[in-house]
Amino acid sequence: MVVNERPLKRAKRRVTADLCDFLTFPDDGAGLDGPFRANIRAFLARHARPSAPPPPPPAILPDPSAAGGDGPHLLTWRVAFRVGGGCAGYCDGQAAEVSLDVVEEDVPRSKSIYCDQCRVVGYLNDLLLIAIACTFAFMSSLTTPLVMKAETLCYSCNCEMTTDDTFEDWAYLQLEDSTNLLHGIVHANGFGHLLRVNGREGGSKYLTGCDIMSFWDRLCQMLRVRKVSVMDISKKHGMDYRLLHAVIAGHPWYGNWGYKFGAGSFALTAESYHKAVDTLSKVPLSIFFSRGGYPRTPLQNTIDLYRSLSDQQPVTVRDLFRCVLHQLREVPERAKPESPAGKKPVAGVLCELTRDGLQPAEEVIVKVLRAVGGYRWVTWRALRGAACYAIEPRELLDCCLRGVVGKAVGDGMVVTARYNAETKAIEYRLEAADNQQSSAQCLPRPSADYLIHDLKFLYDALLNPATMQPYKPSALRESALSSAVKLLDCKQFIRHYDESVSYLSPPNPSATALWCHVKLVDHPEDYTAPPPELLILSAGATIADLKLQVTKTFQETYLIFQRFQAEQLLDHEEASDVTPVKSLFGSYGVARVRGRFLGIDQSLGQFRKERGVDNWIVDCVCGAKDDDGERMMACDACGVWQHTRCAGVDDFEEVPAKFVCKKCLGIRKYRGRGVGRPKNDRPNGRCKDEIGPSLTSVGRLTTVG
Repeated sequence: MVVNERPLKRAKRRVTADLCDFLTFPDDGAGLDGPFRANIRAFLARHARPSAPPPPPPAILPDPSAAGGDGPHLLTWRVAFRVGGGCAGYCDGQAAEVSLDVVEEDVPRSKSIYCDQCRVVGYLNDLLLIAIACTFAFMSSLTTPLVMKAETLCYSCNCEMTTDDTFEDWAYLQLEDSTNLLHGIVHANGFGHLLRVNGREGGSKYLTGCDIMSFWDRLCQMLRVRKVSVMDISKKHGMDYRLLHAVIAGHPWYGNWGYKFGAGSFALTAESYHKAVDTLSKVPLSIFFSRGGYPRTPLQNTIDLYRSLSDQQPVTVRDLFRCVLHQLREVPERAKPESPAGKKPVAGVLCELTRDGLQPAEEVIVKVLRAVGGYRWVTWRALRGAACYAIEPRELLDCCLRGVVGKAVGDGMVVTARYNAETKAIEYRLEAADNQQSSAQCLPRPSADYLIHDLKFLYDALLNPATMQPYKPSALRESALSSAVKLLDCKQFIRHYDESVSYLSPPNPSATALWCHVKLVDHPEDYTAPPPELLILSAGATIADLKLQVTKTFQETYLIFQRFQAEQLLDHEEASDVTPVKSLFGSYGVARVRGRFLGIDQSLGQFRKERGVDNWIVDCVCGAKDDDGERMMACDACGVWQHTRCAGVDDFEEVPAKFVCKKCLGIRKYRGRGVGRPKNDRPNGRCKDEIGPSLTSVGRLTTVG
């Protein structure tokens, strides 16, 4: 088509037009119905592009016989996303971009072949090492492309590195970059760990912590991840958010996406966690006012402030923190005033009461203000106390105190109010209608800065064990203090995706979905069975096909199973190899298969357990029997490990050069000064964290803003 002898210009297409939207990806029609090991292949083939150095086509979980070969053991892919559409607020009208980097790691050739997260969280403790790990990391934008720097010197010693070493170190540095918006790892059998989430407070320009977590949750559901653990050490305005959010909502922030109690440090259980949440959140606010008289404490003034701002009077500690956060969410992010006097007020909300009841109550309040006279300010607490005898019920009085601001009362006077930051109080007085400058005509609210300050103050006074204010009764305070410590000691939380009904359903009615358990004949010493694996079999699959699939699946998933051979279907010994699987199990079922290792490869002994070849003994006075990620030290006499905190060593103190547990001290007193030789060869006088990698060395700090 030609207009005025000039061809029409083709509409300019945005670079991000073909990218998937981060805020909605993946949609419900993703169509990945197999187990994780198959779905990750399909995901990379559909959406990812290779990163340097170019890997072969997506072949996660390759042939086990190729393990340990000469090929690259770190394969990288990148998936680009746009954030929202071309609207205001995103890069001057253009959609922002973020990238998902996926790294496949060949664990036998990795720098660290063991997974500390699996060991600590407990759900894979003592299981066989998983052969392949896929790591997901989100970069903040595409302005920093996933290309290797020309730098060939080691970052730590400045020595020349080979090409392979350069790429490997560069890849690890990319993954461990603390500015990544997200860092997660999923093993080949679908068990994973969420290591880092960085929202607005963590440096994200376009995405909130909720945006990132929602994407991660949708991605895990699409890929059919089975379980994901997270060590919650997230911060909110400098406060431990797992403690604050547990008091407010009854669960950690990650609980908004289905994460539940996984494992507690110091032998804490799910029951003790929920009991601690209940105890701390239900502390009544009335106990902080049991001591009458003056001077009033800052805590009392702060509590009264939020009583005056709340539609419903806060009764417990949970109510108080919910009120503060509610006020904080109502403050527009774009308007943060420098002082309360310059803050645009937020309109008060009248409760649902009849006008016949409100009018007399407002007249009583105005009468009290007239009695004060002049331009003296009257605090909310004093005004409420003076009018409480004439206005019933108290809910009506509180409603009037919020709604009376801005009312014209005759003689050209208007009820005004202000927020006094020094006294933490809402104050009222009568002013001439034509002479209102510093006060508000509706109930004022503290600014965001003041609200955050109050939130931190209340957190330190009521929740933080290190700074919790003393109060009576002392037994209640001790109970609250103990509960706060327990909540801080519970860091491991798990999302069980495989409990969903949709996860268990077969992809189509003609297929058969089987959870396959493996039983070994003549299994090695200290053998622990791996979790069952999900197999999707076609409609015409036979028992022989099932055994082949079981053999292939476990060989590709666990290094110790590389010589595994499935031999017999248990509970159906009478069935032959040509028997259709569907005739035995229908569309869904659980199968038990017996097999053996064809030959014993001693070189694979280190791959039997996630804990490696170490055989430490943990027996702490708190009840812990295994490593829980907390700092430990070993007794120089018996070699048994226990928590430094339980042994009286503060978390900020150095581990003593020599340490003997109470049990061995008792034996010494009984037998005299003679001490037997240590029962193991573990280094004495050393902290357990000095022997294994520290969990905090990998991306752990989370900001959820």
